[in-house]
This record gives sequence, structure tokens and C-alpha cells, in this order.
Amino acid sequence: MNSKRRHDERTAELSLRVVSGLACAALVAACGGGSGAGDANAASGSLHATIGPSGGELVGAAGSAVDGVHLVIPPGALSADTDITIRPVDSETALPATAVRCGPEFTIEPAGLKLAAPATLTLPFDETTIADHDRFDDEVKVWVLGASSWGQQLQTDSASGAVTVQLDTLTIAAAGVNPPAPADIVHLTFKPNPKFAPCLAADSASAGAPSVEADVVRGDLNDGLFLRGKNLKPGLKFDLFTVENSALLADGTPDPNFKNFGLAWYQSDLEAEQNGSMRVTLRTILLDQIFGFDPAVTLPPTGTFEVGFWFNDPQDAVACGFDATKPTPFNGEHQAGPLAMITVPDATATLGPLCTHADTSVSPARCDP
Repeated sequence: MNSKRRHDERTAELSLRVVSGLACAALVAACGGGSGAGDANAASGSLHATIGPSGGELVGAAGSAVDGVHLVIPPGALSADTDITIRPVDSETALPATAVRCGPEFTIEPAGLKLAAPATLTLPFDETTIADHDRFDDEVKVWVLGASSWGQQLQTDSASGAVTVQLDTLTIAAAGVNPPAPADIVHLTFKPNPKFAPCLAADSASAGAPSVEADVVRGDLNDGLFLRGKNLKPGLKFDLFTVENSALLADGTPDPNFKNFGLAWYQSDLEAEQNGSMRVTLRTILLDQIFGFDPAVTLPPTGTFEVGFWFNDPQDAVACGFDATKPTPFNGEHQAGPLAMITVPDATATLGPLCTHADTSVSPARCDP
């Protein structure tokens, strides 16, 4: 598939997902169970409804202080008509030290009211905060305040900027994540291909040198890569690969013994924003055991432990001496430019191989021979 088309389709899909996720937030509130209509108090930034035994829901209006909040109380959860209120609040009880809040706190009142059947609660969260702490949307949780401490509710569903849990007692709640343990993070620094480094930089003289780093978080079943770049030329597009060999030495200079990149896997597209920043997250096998093989050509299992990205458009590197009539195969059309940046062999920062059959420091499922 054409890289530009794939990018456009991904953008359209994301926009559709966001619009769909916010559609219900445009409603002010739903009616209670035959005992009154809910309403949003714009002045106080709260939601209010009278809900009875037949159930009901409250939905935060777009742009309000309760935007993204959605509470559904099922039939049978309440034995009598009850005034339900949701409003923003800042609790005096701090989240546990291992947790990071990624959305506003809301109190759902009357606090302490137990429900005969659990309600469904959806809360908003900030996508940037999640990525900054090396987590994905499906790892967001909701902390609920008990008598004196926070408890944790695992999500039943998530969407872009929204997490859903089951709630059996009305209380204060907030979305958050547990950041990964430092021992589970491998930090990577990308080195620019020296010849083409000037074609990466923003035109502004005040901008700093382009830099790209990534955290790779070890998981039980797969790993997460969280890449962040800055000071890049706005609008530049790249193609991210994991490869067998790096073209650079540990100090970032060209390796005089380099022959080729070896086995390569296409992993993601990248694009620099108008402010020169660049982000991408992906989830796949990266640490310890990322490999390919092909018995048809007697290629044994071969690791691809270096990560690099290539100019998607050969023309973007012509000013730095690249011959656009001789493109590289590093994009979907196999008409890419040269290597832009890549990790380098470094025993202290590598994707692997770290895992052996006797290694118990990682999940046994990842250490099978």
C-alpha cells in the first residue's frame, strides 16, 4: 500500500474513532428511570439526574468540566429514586506512589452508596500523559477512593482518551496508569546518518539539533516502543525498520566494515509535526527474541536488534547528496530515500539478545529455546 495513502487512512480512521467516541458526550444527560430528567449545570460544571429502579445514565456535555464522563446505572441497581450528581473534585488523598493520574478526578454522589448491580463508568484521560509514561490505552485503569485509600479497577473497555470500568459503589474516581518498572525499560538513542544529518534539521537557525530517543518496555507477551523526536524539519516522513546490522559505530561514525543492513522488518511510518516533534508507539516483539527465518533460502533464525528509519521521499535527501534515481527499498513502494537515523551497537542499550533458556529474569514464555 502507498505510504501516503496508509498515513491518510490512518488519520481518517483516528478522526472517525475520536468523533465516534465523543458523539455521546454531546448529549447533556439522559433521563432517569421514569423519575426525572438529568441535566448539566454549566455554572457549577456538574451533572445531575434523578434515577430510579429502572436505571438511567448521565453523560457529560462536550466542552464542559465533565466532558467525557458517562455513567450508566442498570435496572435494579437502585431500590428507589435517587439524586445522582457527578462533579470535578480534587481529593486530599494522594494516589499511590506507583500510580500516575492521567485524567481529572470526579466525585459521584451520594458518596458511599452501594449499588445492587454494578454501574458502568467511563472517564476521560489524556493520551499524551499515557504515552509520556510508556503505556498504551488498554493499560489505563481507574482508581476509586475508599474510606481512606485508593483501590484499583481494571478496565472493561477503552477507546481514544476514554476508559471504562465497572463500579459497585459511588465514590471519587480518576483514570491513571502504573508506569513500568525501570528494570523493564530499555532506552535507545538514535544517531543521525552523518552525510544526511543536515536534511533532517529544521530550517530555523534557533532550532536545536535533531534528536530521537525511544523507550522499549518489556512485556510478558510482547513489548512496547515509545519513540519521541524533536527539532526535525516539519513535515518530513520516514519509514521505521528493525534491522540486523547498524551502519554506524557506537560513536555515531560510519562503520568502515559495514556491508548491508541484513534482515529488515518494516515496523511503522513516522512523520514530523509542524513544531518539529515526532512520536510513534508500536507494540510487537522487540526485546530478546525479535527474529525472522526462511527455510526456503536456508536463512536460519536471525535477530533484528537495531532500529532505524529512512527518508520516505528520496527528494528530501537530494540536497545532502543523495541520488534520487537510486532509491532504497525501505518503504511500501520500495522507493525510499537513504538511512536517516539508526541505533548503534551498544551493550548497555540494546534490544537483545538478552534471553537464554536458563534466563529467569524475563517471562519464561519469552525464553523458550
